[in-house]
Amino acid sequence: MPLNKLKVFIISILPCFALHVSEAIAQDLTKLSRYDQATYRAITLWSNNNEQLNNELSDQIKSSGLPQDDSSLGLIFKHVIWEGFNGDKAVENWFSRPSRLIDTDDWDALKSLDAELYAGVRSYFIYSSSARHVVHEQQVSPAIEKLRRLKSEMLEASNSKAVALVSAWLGNEFQSKSHIDALVEFKYSFNYLNVEKKDSFKAMLTQREIAAYIANILIELQLYSEALQYADYILSIVPVSERYSVDYIASVQALTQLGRFSEALAKSESAVELATEQDDTDNLIVALILNLSVYTHFMTEAEVDKIRGLAGRIAAVVETSTSNSSSPMIEAYIQTAQTLIEALDGNDPVRFSEEVDTLTEKYETWSAQHPSPTDINLRLYQNLQRIYEVKGNYKKAYQFATKYRSLKLDRNQLISSSNANLGNDFLSKEIEITELKNIKINREKDQLTNQANFLKSILFGGLAIILGLTTLWYRRRHNISKALADVDSLTGAYTRRAINSWLNFISPEQVNCAVLLDVDHFKKINDNYGHNLGDEVLKTLSQIIIKRIRKIDRLCRYGGEEFLLVIQATDISEASAIINVIRKEVEGIEYWGEQEVPFNVSFSAGIVTFKSTDKIESVLERADHLLYEAKRTGRAKTLTE
Repeated sequence: MPLNKLKVFIISILPCFALHVSEAIAQDLTKLSRYDQATYRAITLWSNNNEQLNNELSDQIKSSGLPQDDSSLGLIFKHVIWEGFNGDKAVENWFSRPSRLIDTDDWDALKSLDAELYAGVRSYFIYSSSARHVVHEQQVSPAIEKLRRLKSEMLEASNSKAVALVSAWLGNEFQSKSHIDALVEFKYSFNYLNVEKKDSFKAMLTQREIAAYIANILIELQLYSEALQYADYILSIVPVSERYSVDYIASVQALTQLGRFSEALAKSESAVELATEQDDTDNLIVALILNLSVYTHFMTEAEVDKIRGLAGRIAAVVETSTSNSSSPMIEAYIQTAQTLIEALDGNDPVRFSEEVDTLTEKYETWSAQHPSPTDINLRLYQNLQRIYEVKGNYKKAYQFATKYRSLKLDRNQLISSSNANLGNDFLSKEIEITELKNIKINREKDQLTNQANFLKSILFGGLAIILGLTTLWYRRRHNISKALADVDSLTGAYTRRAINSWLNFISPEQVNCAVLLDVDHFKKINDNYGHNLGDEVLKTLSQIIIKRIRKIDRLCRYGGEEFLLVIQATDISEASAIINVIRKEVEGIEYWGEQEVPFNVSFSAGIVTFKSTDKIESVLERADHLLYEAKRTGRAKTLTE
């Protein structure tokens, strides 16, 4: 065929060829959408307690054409289903486990059709397939390095949404390993993710979940105000009719830690009302437990009946539930309520001891099936502390408080030790990613898009965040070391010099409370029982106060048996309630010291309000006047302005 005629022939068939290719791509995209939706729904919605739903999901898998598809797309989603079901025999009714592993060409086929879906599916596959290989809660997951490489790949492709999807799964992996790394990944991904959940791996993790993760990490880091912002964001984006009790948890926890108990109670009660209206037993159990946690965290004599009623209601609701009978978590919660009821109402010490033993067994069962057993043991110690406080056995409560602090310290040290290079390695990887990005920019300088420019700025912004957080961490360590030098060696309270310096950092706008308290008849205690036992009284009083106040508050040993307590952003009524709780604990102790010498201890207190701009001398003078009047008029009382 002459050359000119050949050219004409080629030109004439090109449109037909292009049309054929477009149709093939369109067909692959349609197939991909079916597989994506069917696989996502099967993994996330399958329930052993709902046969009708399971049948619908099985029909969707079969009608999607996936079981018969041996192409790259079919292979990928078959493997995803097998990993997602993790041993559930249901998948064997659809198709056998693929004999061929997924290779690079298979993944490239998916990426060429939809890069974002590729990032979502591959991230989930890495996450789910690696989970079963991690046998210890502090073991570094093999998924981390794989996800980092995937993130680098998406950065090279200049796809910010795809990068965010990978970062969200990286954040999940980092949660129990490194709070700072998890926070960086979650905050990076937050702004790019869907607000609403859709039946797709691209929307498997949404802003709703990520905001909850961020809030929980910030609570763990004791950054309660920032945690509250993310927690309340969840409630702002989710309509009331679509909320669940878990949506309220972070907000209630943050408010409780900030000492804003009335707001915490209001939100927990809103969760109870909503769950009651929804007629959802599981949801109601969570809401009631959340409500109960607020009352037990800040308990006064007036709340005992409320606690008793809530514990009884939880037990009654659980009896009507059919879905939670095999859940170790719910069984542990049920037993917590039952043990609390026995602590409130029971007079049989043998029965109470049996309930405590059963509670311990339930938590041990839950712990054995949980990926982070230490977290479950920490909850157990917290609950036992509160139960013994309700029972009035403050010595036992203090023992479990000590166990909690010791275990938490051990866990933090283990995390720090096992992941000593994790953060540095992460930073080096990000720098490597930046270099790769620069290579691409130089190579394609003339074709660089606005999107790539934007991504570059985001990348360097992310690095700045990492460096900033690293600096913050070192500063916090330095501040902690300095604070230890400003702590009274006997009581663990701050020194007078330290408290005076700290007062300069309180917001000048907020109203605070200063409490000056003094142990009654302390000289008689020293004279009658010795100075060692007197020291024990001061240490115990200090420990009780520190346990009951927030991290933003400060206790100072102001001199001898006199203490200064500064409670931030709190009015007189709330401060008085806190002091009443502390007084009840102290006066409930019958035996002191290792020799368990029997006698009772009380204290007098004066409470005043102030701002940081007030002269500390005048504040203390007002508080001291009230303290003097309390002692003069009978002791063991609190006077306020």
